[in-house]
Parts: sequence; structure tokens; C-alpha cells
Amino acid sequence: MKPDRINLFIQILLGSALLLGIVLGVIDFYSLSGSGDEHSFWKTLHKVSLTDSIILVVVLFVANLLFFKFRNQTSQNSSHIDLLTGVVTRHAFGEMFNQAMKSAKESKRPLSVLMVDVDHFRTVNERHGHQIGDELLAMLSQAIASVLRPQDITCRWEGDCFLILLKDCSIEDSCKIAETMIKHIGAQTLDSNEKKIKITTSIGVAQMVSSDDTVSLVSRAETGLYSAQDGGRNTYAIGYDWILIDYSYDPILLPA
Repeated sequence: MKPDRINLFIQILLGSALLLGIVLGVIDFYSLSGSGDEHSFWKTLHKVSLTDSIILVVVLFVANLLFFKFRNQTSQNSSHIDLLTGVVTRHAFGEMFNQAMKSAKESKRPLSVLMVDVDHFRTVNERHGHQIGDELLAMLSQAIASVLRPQDITCRWEGDCFLILLKDCSIEDSCKIAETMIKHIGAQTLDSNEKKIKITTSIGVAQMVSSDDTVSLVSRAETGLYSAQDGGRNTYAIGYDWILIDYSYDPILLPA
């Protein structure tokens, strides 16, 4: 049974129990207020029963309220996670990205990004099918996570492209992480019809400067990715402002 159905089932049970508790409380209240039982023992018994019913209703009400909030929070969190790869969605990443850049500028701490793209991913899909392609992306996200630090955030930017936010990380440290990531990913294999599929990636690296916004920082990482791809793939490169945005269409030579 799926988690959302389990949560719905629990919510129904709690709601039904609350309704039953209210009914019992009403019955006890009318039994206590009725004139049929004059004996003090029965009135005392009804008072105890009514008190228990009120306590039960309050407890069940609080339980329903807390579980309702839990369901909403779980639903909200799941909408921020890419179901295939388990990383943050691009929509949810935007707010995290803006906040991280603002915090880094205020604290004057370094912040970098990695743009990771699977080499020849379209060829893998065409030769082995989209299911293998999906398995590759899921495996890639796990390989990326195993290299990163707890404070780093990975986003599925688009298709087979991932954007990674590295807090408190200079360009030198980012390059070391990128190099480690490439080696770790390159050691992974995926089985397809008794064949081993090896994965390689190209990575663009960029560090935030004071004038950056999210667009300029990502664009610079993207130019680094283009350089890595043109450099033979399975490598990383630092992106620079003076590489044109339409670099893939009108490449320029890097200075010696």
C-alpha cells in the first residue's frame, strides 16, 4: 500500500474514533442529566464515564489535528522531491538557491555550483530504452549524494542535468569535489541484458561573485559544462564570464 493511502486510512480511523467519542460523550451527558437514575452510585458512575469521554474526545481531536498537519507537511515535502532521483525539484530549489546566495553575500562566505550532465545520455536511451535511462539517473543521483557533504543541495535541473549547490565552498574545493565525483561516477556500472553500461559525466564549475544573481551564476556553470564537453567529456571545467552564452553554436578559442 502506498504511503499516501496509508496516511489517508489512518486519518479516517482517527476521524471515526473522534466521532465515536463525541457520540459516547453525548450519551453520557444525557444519561447524567436524566431523572431515571436517582441512586448516587449510578450518578457517580455516569460522571466518571462522562469525564473519560471528554478526555477521549480531546485526545482524539488533538491526534487528528497533529496527523492532519503531518499529512500536509509530508505532501508538501514530497512535491519538492523528484520522484525518480530523490533530489530536490527545480521549482523548490529556486527558493533555497536565492536564500543561500543571500546568506553567502551577507557572511562573505564562498558559494559554488556544479552543473553535472550525463555524457551521451540520449544514446543510452536509444540503445537500451527509457527504463534503463531512468535507472541510470537514479543510480547517478545516489553516486552524487555519496560524494557530497550534508549541507550541499542537489537539484534535478532538467532531463539528465543536475545542479548542485555547494555552500561555504571555494572554486578550488569545488574542483576537488567535481574531480572526486567524476571518478566515483565513472566506477559505476549498470546492467542491461547482461551488458555493463558505464557512466561518465561532464561538470561545469562556478563560484559566486558579489555581482552574481542565480541566472548569472548558473550561466557561468553552464559555460564550464560546455568547455568540459568540448574538452572530451568525462572531465570538469571552470566557467568564465567571457565565454559567450551561445558558445555551443559559436565556439571561441580559449586564450593560451
